[in-house]
Amino acid sequence: MKSQTLLIFTRTPLHVGAGSSVSAVDQPIIRERATGHPVIPGSSIKGVLRAHFGNTAKDCVKELFGPGPEEADQDAAAGALSFSEARPVLFPVRSAKGAYALVTCPLALSRYDRDAGLNLSVPSEPKDNTCLSGETVNNNGKVVLEEYCFSRTGDFPAEWFSHLSSVLEDAVLKAAEKRFVLLSDGDFAHFVKNACEVRQHVGINPETGTQIDGVLFNEECVPSETLFHTSLSILRKATEENQVFTSLAKEQLLQFGGDATTGLGFCTVKLN
Repeated sequence: MKSQTLLIFTRTPLHVGAGSSVSAVDQPIIRERATGHPVIPGSSIKGVLRAHFGNTAKDCVKELFGPGPEEADQDAAAGALSFSEARPVLFPVRSAKGAYALVTCPLALSRYDRDAGLNLSVPSEPKDNTCLSGETVNNNGKVVLEEYCFSRTGDFPAEWFSHLSSVLEDAVLKAAEKRFVLLSDGDFAHFVKNACEVRQHVGINPETGTQIDGVLFNEECVPSETLFHTSLSILRKATEENQVFTSLAKEQLLQFGGDATTGLGFCTVKLN
């Protein structure tokens, strides 16, 4: 089974919703149950790519992505492509020095290394409240992220900052190599759970399109400059499979998740 890694780098906040909630956040994002990491479901990625290629390569959409709701019939078959959920590799966090850092952890790197077949050396896990970092966020041996102070015990691994800063041509990611910070798995999980954006909205009357007095709700979003990875696999030989892989090998802009009309979900996408 042929498989390649698709990278998704958020350029605006991203909301892939988990539905309503009884917690403090009315509309949370989808998260992995065991780790709390934000994820983009494979069904969401498949839907976006199906719509994208439906505009540029209509003849191959049904074979590769399966029939749409209006095309279902007795001869319908599942699409030839399979999509895994997208997991985070890098996550932006406010930094006292350098404005922001891009944090990661051994668990995130080992998953990415395994799924992409990189065979890079995954660094050992730092102790809690310590980190390995680039110089941009180093403040005399300390790295302050949000309200937490971490002891800097060394440099971010050279082979990883070389790789991560070169996977895309995106100007922000390429210039961020000295902002990388390696945290423990637990510290990383804390930030991806608690450092996402929460936006306030007013309720809208669907009939008039105007505000409903006294109705407010909030919505959680993954912040800009988050790097996700997912696997795109070919389940069976398809006539037009190379058209999809060739197209996605070129860096491009696609929109994922909800609230598209308000500018959320714009992402740089590239197949590596």
